[in-house]
Order: sequence, then C-alpha cells, then structure tokens
Amino acid sequence: MILFKRKEVADDHHVKLVAYTIILYISSLFVPFVVVASFQSLVYYSRSQWFFSTPLSAYITFMCGMLFIAVVFTFYLIFRERWEGRALKWITGILLIASIPAFALSLTNYYYLDEEGIHYNALTSLKETEYKWDEITKVHVVYRNHQGTTGLFQYKFEKGDGGKVTLLYNDYLRDHRWKIEDKIKENHIPVKDNYNNPIVD
Repeated sequence: MILFKRKEVADDHHVKLVAYTIILYISSLFVPFVVVASFQSLVYYSRSQWFFSTPLSAYITFMCGMLFIAVVFTFYLIFRERWEGRALKWITGILLIASIPAFALSLTNYYYLDEEGIHYNALTSLKETEYKWDEITKVHVVYRNHQGTTGLFQYKFEKGDGGKVTLLYNDYLRDHRWKIEDKIKENHIPVKDNYNNPIVD
C-alpha cells in the first residue's frame, strides 16, 4: 500500500515536471521581455535620464537561462527511469544553480544617457560604468548601407583611458540625438564617421 502511494506521488511529480518543462519552453519566448523590462524600470529608471534602454543581449541571455533550465528538466525526465539514485538529482540541482548567473547578468545589462554622460552596464559585468561627457575623447559615427540605403547604425564613444562603449542607433537615440550632438559640441569632442565608406550588408 505504501509503495503504491509512493509510486502515485512520484507519477504526480513527473506529470507536474513535464508540464513545467513545456511551460518553460513556451514562456521563454515572451517572459524575458516582461521580467527584464519590469525589473530594470523599477530598479534603475530615473526621471533625470534622457532615456533608458535594454540591449537585446539582456533578453536573449534571460531566454537562454530559461531554455537551459527546460533542457535540464528534459534530460532529467529522460534519464530518471534509467538512472536511479541521488546522483541524478544532485547533478540536476547543480546544473540548475549554474543557470543563476545568466539571469543575474541579464537583469543588470542596460544603458542610459543623462546630463552627466553615458551609463552602461555590460552583459559580462555587474557594475555600471560611467562615460562622462567631459571624459569622452572621441566619437565615431558608424553608417551602414542596408539594401541600398545608407543610414546611421551606431555611435561609438571612447574615453582617454581606452574605455569604449557602442550604442546602437535606435528610436531612443534618434529622439535624443540633438542632445548628444549638443554635448559633443559643448565638450569639443572630435567626431569621425564612415559615411563615404559605410558598412554594407
């Protein structure tokens, strides 16, 4: 009787884990955009910022973390019937813990611009780096020729100590381009561009 109940409980856990795994696979397509954006807006957003933006790398990394967990659960479900014992559970647990950095790094991957400068937290860092306008020594405006049309693609900013940050030209940057240009002129920052020799794709 006890063995029957244990088997019933085990089967119930198995069904739930299958359901959770399927949900993880499906929700990984949209949950990262909700969770990352919501977390960052609550923790990092300030009205003093011109704009706040989350790089695509943050969403992709969070998505990969969710998919990694789903894959781990999938392998656990496949091998649990063939490999009995605690070893499989320990390995599964360790792999699940190994996914934590992906979520932590994705949540802290962002950049924003304000009157002080460019504030950027790279995907591989948990610490924000500040590029003050008066510390930037060079700006490279990158143009791209896409399907015969040449347009702005990136802004590359460089500090005197060698620090560099590249910002993709998007709607946020376009709306505040005049502010960036004002800061460049105000601080007499040299500007170079590749308009005559754009990137072609």
